Amino acid sequence: MDTRKIVNEFIIPKCTGKGFIVRKGEVLRIIDHVGPQVADVVFFNAHDYKEQFSARWSVFLNSMEGIGGFKKITKLYSKRPWENVMLTVIDDKVGVHVFGGHCTKRYYELLNHSGHRSCSDNFEEALKEFEIRLEDLDSSGVFNVFMNETIDEDGTIRIVPPLARQGDFIDLLAEMDVLVGFSNCPDDVDPCNGYECKDMKVQILK
Repeated sequence: MDTRKIVNEFIIPKCTGKGFIVRKGEVLRIIDHVGPQVADVVFFNAHDYKEQFSARWSVFLNSMEGIGGFKKITKLYSKRPWENVMLTVIDDKVGVHVFGGHCTKRYYELLNHSGHRSCSDNFEEALKEFEIRLEDLDSSGVFNVFMNETIDEDGTIRIVPPLARQGDFIDLLAEMDVLVGFSNCPDDVDPCNGYECKDMKVQILK
């Protein structure tokens, strides 16, 4: 039985972003409370923004430890040279995610949707109050919560509909004080969010 209490709760409207702090020992819960929707999330050491989450390195280290792989990991590590566990996944109702990049201006240009809002725009706005610029983000740092991809035999990456459904969530235990940069992905031109962007709910529990 989960005895944790909600210490903060908020809705992140569709196609927007938000920056916030999660303290060591607290649990970050990301919820698809409307329906299938992807969150692109970055993490920083709240006391040293140079230390931030590395998706690719986390996948590699989790694979070595036998606790994760291509679509699911347990420990979210910071990039080299720190290599600290920033958060640990303690509950995951879906278990399918993507670790790597996020949608950008160039991404939508290639899809013939120039001018479309991107996760880059969300991150830029969400992290502005913390004086973090878009160019400060590690290119391998994004955790694409609930996103689903497949890789063809020829190496082509294809975005497919997410498996998450209304009410599904993931819980991440903060192993240090972390600054969270959260983008409620604005992609409605491919199956990423089921072609329809939705609000998401965030809870911080202790």
